[in-house]
Formats: sequence, C-alpha cells, structure tokens
Amino acid sequence: MARRAEQWAGNVPAGYAPDLAIICGYGMLPVEIALGAVEAGRRPYMVGIAGEAGEDIRAFPGETLSWGQLGRLFDLLDSHGIREVVLAGGIRQRPDVLQLKLDWGGVKALPQALIFMLGGDNTVLSGTIKLFERRGIAVVGAHQIAPRLLAAAGAIAGRRPSRRDFDNIRLAYAACKALGNLDIGQAAVAEGGRVVAVEAAEGTDEMLARIVRMRAAGRMPAQGRNGVLVKTMKPGQDIRADLPAIGPLTVEAVAEAGLRGIAMEAERSIVLERARTVELAGRAGIYIYGVRAGEIGGDG
Repeated sequence: MARRAEQWAGNVPAGYAPDLAIICGYGMLPVEIALGAVEAGRRPYMVGIAGEAGEDIRAFPGETLSWGQLGRLFDLLDSHGIREVVLAGGIRQRPDVLQLKLDWGGVKALPQALIFMLGGDNTVLSGTIKLFERRGIAVVGAHQIAPRLLAAAGAIAGRRPSRRDFDNIRLAYAACKALGNLDIGQAAVAEGGRVVAVEAAEGTDEMLARIVRMRAAGRMPAQGRNGVLVKTMKPGQDIRADLPAIGPLTVEAVAEAGLRGIAMEAERSIVLERARTVELAGRAGIYIYGVRAGEIGGDG
C-alpha cells in the first residue's frame, strides 16, 4: 500500500484542486482512505495532526498542524474551498488543554472544545464533528469515501468459525456492546466459554499483550487455543468516525496471544491493508470473520 501511495505521489496533476480533507491521526487508515478517494475521482488533502500522523501521508498534498491551530485549519479548508472532511486514524495521547499554544481560531473554539474534550471517546468525536458542522463543513465517514475498507459479512480469511468458535464470538460480542454502552472500548476476547479480556483506554494491542502475559503466568492455558478477538462498533456511535479496525499488526498480535480467530461486526468495521492482513492470517492459521448481530442472536 505504501508503494501505491508513493506511485501516486509522483503523478500529482498540475493545478491540483483538493475537494476533500482527511484529518490524519496515526496508523495507515488515512492513507487507505486517500487511495480510495483517488480511485473514486476525489482529490484528497491531508491535514496531519503533529505527533500523531505518520510520514506516509506526505505522499499526498497537505500540511501538518498542531492541536492548537484550529484557526489555521479552517483557513486552509476555506482557501481550498473544501466543504467535506474525514476523521481518520488513531490518537495516542489527548492534548493537555493547559499546554496548548492556541491560535485565534483555537481560542474562540476553546469553550466548546473544553465541554467535550473531558468526556469519553464518543463525546470527543461527536463534539469534534459539531465543530466542523458549525462552520458549514460536512464530516463524512471512511466507509463513504472508501467502501472497500469495510468488513463484509462472512469469511474474510480462513474457514468459517466452528460452533464452539461461535459460542465464544457470542460472548465477546455481548461484552463489546456492554463496554460500548459505557463508552469504554470496542474489543473483547473470549476463550473456553468465558470472557477473558476487555479493551479499555489502553487499546486493543495492549489488551492482547495481557493475554500473552496471562498465558505466561499460567492463568490461561498455553495449548489448545480456541479464543477469539471480537471488535464491534459502540451502540449509539456515529458511524462517521472511529470504526473498529484490524490490520497486519492485529493479526500478528492475535497469533502471539494464541487465539484462534478474529470476528468483526460486518459493515461496521474496517480491514486495513487487506491483502497483507489476509495473507498473514492464512500463514498463522487464523480466521477473520464478518459477523452480523442476527447471526449470533445479538441486537446490534
């Protein structure tokens, strides 16, 4: 995928006039969306968040801004005539409001921002969307720009899960929805007919690292893996931002944790670097499955 982005970078047309801004956190999702936008005839402009966005976004036209440069951000959008943005990528560390170096636009937005920045992830995302919408800028979802990223229902890699697998999927799916109702996390692991780990603010990778430590400590069996990682969207979550996602690193972490597979909420989750992800899952003997709520008796 990085090669595809580099190839595109060498062919930016003269007089390039962007019509879509991608606000970029960390990870490969911003680049995947940009490539999907180009395939759809759109002209993306990458606005990287300093300290979060990776160097790969520089394959496309754009600029990197600090958290406090809200005024500069809106000036950029206005100068290019951009009226649509996508929020993409993760945020490893929320900014310290007291340490922000705010430009005038940031100062004016601060009272609104303070209200939602102290809340959970859903509160932060919904508040961010409102900031854009109040400026007449529409926030669109990754799935609207690059629908190929969505996890389809059914087998994505490997075989269909067994009946025992589905028992674990059902438990972890219910745990994910319960977590989501509290705006805590989007992932859980079930093994041997019980939920053994849930995701909190530390993220999926650290949750899977806990599984590795539990096996090493003898709190989970080292052999006979039958566990599954499940990721779902939170109930009431705005589908335009922060859809649960997996990629090659997730597959590697699942394999290291000794799990049997990954289940994702179909049409509400994203598969990054799909070809590489599927290849790695095949090598590790891990299934990836897109599950619908009705298939396991859930209510979505």
